Amino acid sequence: MAAGHLPDATANKPLTLSPAEIDRLLSMRLVANLATLDDDGGIHLMPMWFLRLDDFICIPTSHKTHKYRNLRARPRASVVVDLSREGLNLKGVLIRGRIELAEGEEAKKINNKIHLKYVKPEALNDPSVASYLSKGDDITIKVRMDRLVSWNLADSNAGKSLNAGGWFRSLDG
Repeated sequence: MAAGHLPDATANKPLTLSPAEIDRLLSMRLVANLATLDDDGGIHLMPMWFLRLDDFICIPTSHKTHKYRNLRARPRASVVVDLSREGLNLKGVLIRGRIELAEGEEAKKINNKIHLKYVKPEALNDPSVASYLSKGDDITIKVRMDRLVSWNLADSNAGKSLNAGGWFRSLDG
């Protein structure tokens, strides 16, 4: 390399999402991954439906779940929402924050909104669906969006090259 020509340190640095792109991603019908901390320091990680309400990511659950017990003992969580495709077409956001646990009517109202994001209204009239969702989900986990980290590898130089060259393998599924 010629003297005075240093490589661009940002050339391979992953790009981040703009606030508008984060808002769009968090409004999509995707599955979030909720991480809570176990007693032994291990991480309990579960795929979950979610809904963004103001500065919270809201997730329905039951008071009988492992994640609920973890959050009662240690009221912090991490949530990853991503849109991952072939190659480096990877975009997402990591949300870390304190949690609030909503119960009773507040939880029922929020959880109903979350359920309707993912299923048609008539599904909630089916006894098997209603017993699992409406009756089972009696708690709302509200993760405050205290810290956000985002990524957009699709718009990186490597992501663009992989896409343009068709040099990626398709994901299974």
